[in-house]
Amino acid sequence: MDQIRIPGGEVLYKEYLPNGLAVLVLPKKQFLRTFGILSVRYGSFDSKFRVPGGDVVEVPPGIAHFLEHKLFEEEEGSVFDRYAAWGASVNAYTSYMQTSYLFSTIENWRESLAYLVEFVNAPHLTEENVEKEKGIIEQELRMYADHPDFKILSMLMENLYHEHPVRLDIGGTVESVRSITVEQLQLCYDTFYQPANMALVVVGDIDPEDACELVRSRYPERSGPGYAVERFDPKEPQEIVQPWAEAELPISRPRYMLGFKHDPLWQGEDLLRTQITMTLGLKLLAGRSSRAYGELYETGLIDDSFYASFRGLPRLAYSVFASDTDEPETLHERLVQRINQLKEGGVDAAEIERFKKDFWGRTVGSLDSFEFTANRITASHFEDVPYHRYLEVLQEVTAADVQSALQDLLDWDRSSVSILKPVNSRG
Repeated sequence: MDQIRIPGGEVLYKEYLPNGLAVLVLPKKQFLRTFGILSVRYGSFDSKFRVPGGDVVEVPPGIAHFLEHKLFEEEEGSVFDRYAAWGASVNAYTSYMQTSYLFSTIENWRESLAYLVEFVNAPHLTEENVEKEKGIIEQELRMYADHPDFKILSMLMENLYHEHPVRLDIGGTVESVRSITVEQLQLCYDTFYQPANMALVVVGDIDPEDACELVRSRYPERSGPGYAVERFDPKEPQEIVQPWAEAELPISRPRYMLGFKHDPLWQGEDLLRTQITMTLGLKLLAGRSSRAYGELYETGLIDDSFYASFRGLPRLAYSVFASDTDEPETLHERLVQRINQLKEGGVDAAEIERFKKDFWGRTVGSLDSFEFTANRITASHFEDVPYHRYLEVLQEVTAADVQSALQDLLDWDRSSVSILKPVNSRG
């Protein structure tokens, strides 16, 4: 097995099984809990694709999320009941670029791990249970549609993007869900749920060779060799759709969100460096100990809800600033001023060094979280990002790098604002 020393000094063991599945084990000596996550490089963005020698296929948005739901259904009984009987918990989630199935347990880790690879490889799809699931997912979509956090981000993505699937809910739309067929679900499962397109990460006080042997012996046979799926994203214009949008919801205070659209040009270590650099830069504006945060907080324009984040993926990149505020227009004016000051040379090298030390401590401390660590390992594997180099790259980033990134990426011509206001707030 390959051995990779990750941040904090722990050793990650990695092996590719003969079927192509990547198995990554992080031993945690003297910890009682075991956490496992089996992930598929397949998410909500993958509605248009082609396998080698085949035609381009386009399916309704939301199928990845629909499949996630259906894999928990057995011909008899429930996956949740099986894990509960072992004193374990099980869950799943779908994101833009991956679907993951996970368990956590203190005892019976062998049974939990073996069954994880078993139920994910045994879809039970019938006309009856698919039609039933449509109603459940429709209710879920309608529930989120009026949630303030979801609503304001959805508005922002529609402002920034013309064609990109980030405009849509990960679960699709009510109309797209209604159009999903059993045949389409089976096609997507057969296309993407192949071992070579998946990764298994296990964290706990377990022997890596033991865990690999268990998975190797219990993983179901899959016919046909693994192959690379060609994925198609729509051509996205450089320009945004509109610079400003407002809506009303039954909320107590207005909500403000500013977004910047970026081109996802980075890969590998360049992507890791950009993620670190931009996160440091945004800390200058939204970090609790930053001067900008203190100024905005003291004037009452923001509260503890204020945050900024950079989302950098191989197929999508954007930056966001958001807060509850009684004066969204005034907050926007102040943010514009502060961002421009930073872009014009206001990046303080001493402040960047202080944030780097904070990042270092948080990174090492986060390794105590099995969930965070396993998800970071999975994402790094799929994105081909050298997670083991995180602390080294962090040390290499300079204030000049941050300055340059803010100047290049916080482009006002590619920015937009979304505001939610309380119903009848205009009078």
